[in-house]
Parts: sequence; C-alpha cells; structure tokens
Amino acid sequence: MLRFGGGRVVGYSLLLLAGGAVVLLMIVSAAFIFSSRSQLHGTESLRAARVDRLVLEFISDLADAETAQRGFIITGDAAYLGPYESALSEFAEDSSDLGLRAAEVGEGKAIAPEPVDELVALGRQRMDLISSNLARYRAGNFDKAELVAAMESGRALMDRVREKGAVIREIAASVRIARAAAMRDTAAMLRTMISLGVAMIVVLTAGAAMVITRHIRQIGEAREELIEINQELESRVRERTEAVMRTNDELQRYAYIVSHDLRAPLVNIMGFTSELETATERLTAYVRKVGDDDDPDRADALLAVDEDIPEALGFIRSSMKRMDGLINEILKLSRAGRRVLEPMPLDMQSLVSECIDSIRQRFAEAGAEVRIEGRLPDVVSDRSALQQIFTNLLDNATKYLKDGRPGQITVRGRLERGAAVFEVEDNGRGIAEADFERIFELFRRAGAQDKPGDGIGLAHTRMLSRRLGGDVSVRSDGENGTTFIVTIARDLVLRMGRNET
Repeated sequence: MLRFGGGRVVGYSLLLLAGGAVVLLMIVSAAFIFSSRSQLHGTESLRAARVDRLVLEFISDLADAETAQRGFIITGDAAYLGPYESALSEFAEDSSDLGLRAAEVGEGKAIAPEPVDELVALGRQRMDLISSNLARYRAGNFDKAELVAAMESGRALMDRVREKGAVIREIAASVRIARAAAMRDTAAMLRTMISLGVAMIVVLTAGAAMVITRHIRQIGEAREELIEINQELESRVRERTEAVMRTNDELQRYAYIVSHDLRAPLVNIMGFTSELETATERLTAYVRKVGDDDDPDRADALLAVDEDIPEALGFIRSSMKRMDGLINEILKLSRAGRRVLEPMPLDMQSLVSECIDSIRQRFAEAGAEVRIEGRLPDVVSDRSALQQIFTNLLDNATKYLKDGRPGQITVRGRLERGAAVFEVEDNGRGIAEADFERIFELFRRAGAQDKPGDGIGLAHTRMLSRRLGGDVSVRSDGENGTTFIVTIARDLVLRMGRNET
C-alpha cells in the first residue's frame, strides 16, 4: 500500500480544491452568460408581442370609430359618437407607440419601418374618411348613394389596414418563435454545462473525500440546495408562461367578441328599432283616421298598433339594453386585464371590512350575517383588484343563500410561504363538483337560473386573482354551502420584480 506524506496529501487536497473552484467558477460564468442571453431573447420576444398587441389595438380603434360612425348615421343619436371620440384619442397614441415599439424589435432590423408607416398612413386615411363622413352628414350633404359609396370606400380601406396589419403581426410572430427557440437552445446548453460541472465536482469531491470529509458534506449540501433552486426556478417559469398565455388568450377573445361580434349588430338593431317605432306611429295615425268603427278588422289593427307592436318593440328594447350591459361588462373586464397594477401595503382586515360595508344593505335584505374570522394577513398588492375580488365573492355568497336557512358568511385568511390565502365561506345551496370549473367561464352559471346575473363576476374574479400572482378555486359538497379559496402573492412588488406577473 502506498503511503503519502502529509505535505503530498495537503498538496493533492489543495489541487483538488483549486480544481473544484475552477469548475465552480466555470459554472457560475456559464450561468451568468446564458442567463444574460436568455434574458435578451425574452426581452426581444416581449417586444415582438407588444408590437402584435399594438397592431390589434390599432385596428380595434379603427373598428370602434367605424361602428360609432355607422350608429350615428343610422340613428342620428349623438350618443353613439362617444366611442368615436375615445377611439380618436387612442388611435393617435397607438399610432405613435406602434412606430416606437416596432423600431425596438431587433434594434430596428426585424420589422422594417416601411410597412409600419404604410399601416399608420392607411389608418389615418380611414380616420380622415370617417371624420369627413360625419361632417358631411351633420351638414346634410349625404344622399343614400353617397352614403353607400362612402361605406364601400371605408370597407376597402379597412381591408387594406387588416392586410398590412397581418403582415406586421406575421413578422412579429416569427421573431417570437425564433427567440423562443433560441431561449430553449440556451437553456439546453446551460443544463449541459451544469451537468458537466456537477459531474466534475463529484469526481473532485470523491478524490478529496479521503482527507477532508467535512468539505464533502458542505459540497453535498450545496449541491442539494442548487438542485432545489433549479427545480423551483423551472416551476416558476412554467407557472408564469401558463399565466401569460391564459391572460393573453382571454384578452384577445374578449376584445374580438366586443369589437366584431356584438357592437356592430347591436347598433344596427337599435337603428332599425327606431325606424320601426316611427313607422308604427304613422301606421297608428293612419288606422285611426280611416275605416268604420264597427269594422272588426279595424279593431284588430288598432289592437296590433296600440298594444302588440309596442309590446314587441319594448321587449326588443329591453333585450338590447341587456346586451349593451353585457358588452360594457366585457369591456370592463378587458380593461381590467390591461390596467397597470399599483402594489401598495394593504391592511386586509380594513379592506375586507370596507367591502362588507359597501354591500351591507344586501346582507340585511337577505337576512345574512357576515363576519371576519381572526386576523387577516396583510399583503402588498393592488387595492382596486382586491376590492373587486372580495366584493364579487361576498355578493355571490349573498345571492345564492338557501331559502329557510339563516345566512352565515365567513371570511378568513392565512399565509403559506410566499402567498396569502383567503377563504369566503357561506352556508348556501352549494355547487356540484361537475360545475367547479364551469362557473369560472365567461357567461357560464351553475345550478338553477333563478337569480339575476350574467355569468361574468367569477370569470372577472379569477382573472384578477391570476394577475395578482395566484388563482381562485372552489370547494363544496353541493348541498351545505360553498367556500371560495383566493390565493395571491403576499408581496406583489417582489413577484413583479421577478417578472412572474
């Protein structure tokens, strides 16, 4: 058996330690370099996504202005010009932002300025045409043929705008795809470097184990900690990616429904309803003026113009009003998703008490008792979003109390690691397990439809909870009440600093 002197053992130990230090330095350097690259790719991807969103908002501004123009010309009601004025100011801002943001992508090399300038120019032509049409209409210089020609011209311009916007969005999408692929490659290289480095550290540690067991334990502990940190980091990345994708999909779907599938038909229905009312008045006057009072057909006609037709038009008006309310709620939901969060230290005990006081009359009418159990944990978050969340849940609990059972609503909270968890529990009629996810979908409701509502409140609550770094879920046995569990980041500033919201 070979024996080594103390000096040689120390020399070998120092050599192994130096080798380990070099390997660790390589890992740290590689992690820094590849993390910087990944951050650069992520930044470029976000810039491209921002350009894509601005193109959608740019086209949406034009669509809103066009819808407002059509509504005003059809009905002559100046109230329809409100969206046009809003779209006019937002169009100017979006036009300016689009050029600036497009120039940021790839340092101005990814998206050429020419298609952006052409898109903005086409948009301005469309806005100018709308302004001209409105001015001519107000001056009484429009006949039917000119109106049709103006509408056709505007439609052709919008088609060109959408074509040009599609070109820019396609370029932005290619940038996002390329940057995502680069991020994956960078992550793979980083994993390879870390794996090689860990393997070398294991070899060096095995050699040094004969002389310094204490160092081996320290290195083992550091290795386990590194693995745990990597796993937690990967989990956070997955959660953030899923949350961003869900939020973007929801916002795009809401914006599309409001601007393309709901607003324009509703304006047309309103216009034609006004024409029907005018025609009914003329028909009523005519029927009253002609015919014999003893004529049964004339009596039937009078009944139709005096009662049946006004009643039908009344139903149409009420349905349009409800539809307009739904559209406004969806717009509110979409704007809430785009609103910039303003984190601040919040006394949750005081905030929830304010929410309870704001709807206390509803509790009194329902015969319900509301209480806060224990002390709610304080958080750093967005006040407006939390007020909306708790007001929605408390109002929902009051609405679905069970007849014949005194209402009991309890709010409680606790801290779990970096999150704050709040529960709103009631003893109402409960929710079936099959409907646990369905109730959070837009326009979807569960159970008997015997209470007023549009199926928007819980969808709004889930969207806000996710923006605050958490989620909302439900627990119920379907008969003896319901508990909504809201989880949010305890410190939203810290979470936003890590780009997790």
